[in-house]
Amino acid sequence: MLSGAGTETDPFLPSDYTAMLMHVVRARKGTFRLGSGLDMGVGSGVLLATLGQLGVERLTGVDIDPAAVEASRTLLRSLDLLDRAQVLEGSLWEPLADARFDIVVANLPHFASTQPSDPEHSPYWSMGGSDGRCLLDPFLAGLGAHLSDDGVALITHNSFVGLDRTTAMLAVQRLAVEPVLSTTMALPPAKIALLEPAVRRRYTGSGICQLGPYEFVDVQILEIRRA
Repeated sequence: MLSGAGTETDPFLPSDYTAMLMHVVRARKGTFRLGSGLDMGVGSGVLLATLGQLGVERLTGVDIDPAAVEASRTLLRSLDLLDRAQVLEGSLWEPLADARFDIVVANLPHFASTQPSDPEHSPYWSMGGSDGRCLLDPFLAGLGAHLSDDGVALITHNSFVGLDRTTAMLAVQRLAVEPVLSTTMALPPAKIALLEPAVRRRYTGSGICQLGPYEFVDVQILEIRRA
């Protein structure tokens, strides 16, 4: 974690995507029930902690990285939230059995790359496979079974992973999608170098904006509810 002297890096330093999702979760308090909340891919734990500070009664986080599980527990303990939280190590829905949640948040790795882009972050950071959907798709496939009847999910979503594909996957489960926040972010040079060429070709001019050596990507926060 970050030290006071600044000599260590934080492998779970929250990203701009996390900040976007945090903003939406806080702004939309009152549109979801506060019984149970899940942060899928909990990472630093800041989104789960946000749910806790908003009053969600039962908190659950899941991450495949044991270091993320420990980091999240440490954060929750420091905020006096650990007594109503569980942070589980495992792959996506696997450790949750048939549990259902009133509010689900997820900022999963969905950058279209098969290599990690930042050696100072967790090895799972940002890497979403050749089309960016290697974690997103199994998350979406299990969402309907784990969302309470009037539950809501809020997730980050890059334009170049295909909103139409996401919408179609959720429609099969009778889940409806609404973008509730959209913005454009600069792609760092390290990410530009790793972006899958086929994805760049398909989405440049439609989700990816290229200006000389600089590239930008459109990003959305999606709200998902039962149709």
